[in-house]
Amino acid sequence: MSTEDRIAKAAGFLLFSPPGEVDDVFNDIRGIVNDDETLQQHIGPVLAESNMQQFLAVDVPEQSSSVLITPYNQVDEGRYLDPNTQTVFKFDHLRREPSDPQDGSHLVVAETEELRAALQKSLSAYVAAHYSSGTVSVFSHEGSVVSCIVSNRFSPNNYWNGSWRSVWSFNPASGQLNGSTKVRVHYFEEGNVQLDTQSDFAADVEAGKVKEAIAKFEGEFQQGINDGYGMLAEKTFRGLRRTLPVTRNKIDWEKIANYKIGGELANADNN
Repeated sequence: MSTEDRIAKAAGFLLFSPPGEVDDVFNDIRGIVNDDETLQQHIGPVLAESNMQQFLAVDVPEQSSSVLITPYNQVDEGRYLDPNTQTVFKFDHLRREPSDPQDGSHLVVAETEELRAALQKSLSAYVAAHYSSGTVSVFSHEGSVVSCIVSNRFSPNNYWNGSWRSVWSFNPASGQLNGSTKVRVHYFEEGNVQLDTQSDFAADVEAGKVKEAIAKFEGEFQQGINDGYGMLAEKTFRGLRRTLPVTRNKIDWEKIANYKIGGELANADNN
């Protein structure tokens, strides 16, 4: 198998990496390929897809602003727009470094900019109030206003990592709000357990009620996960345990203890 074929097969694992573990998977791929120069030449598109899929947050060069790397603010290959500062910049997906900031005011969509800016402000307040480490970016994209929210909690020293990602698309012409929220958690202490759950949403919403609709749905989604874990502990796991041993009789633990003591005394007398 050629080096290029090994890269193509191994790189696919990057897209399925648990949150916060892309670097670990990439280093494993380096060991498999064993050719860093060729790897760097071919891995770029996969890393770009992975970073956009994960809603990677980056600082905008020469600005006191951060923005998410997503498909919705990609200007062209390797260049992204921060609509809040109207800045276009290059982004190196391998090194995760932004550079070369340029004026991007010509890319602002006048028809939706007022709504986009208002939603950015209201959702920033919402994320600050409800996420311990969240980031939101709002973009104008193909006639809609798209809001991307991400919150990551990484604790590899305690053997777990997790991420919350949601994307919301509001079409001001139709009043349609479509959303998708996804949670992934990886727990790997002496095992490999993953939670991967997603829920979708669609409704007709007034432009001034978009934030409230998002907050309501995300709150219900989180509560659903909490209720699911409660039922898992109270019913599902209990259902996996035998209520009785194979003999169908309850074990008399006190009698077993007496048998053990009697056996030890008998052995002592024999000795």
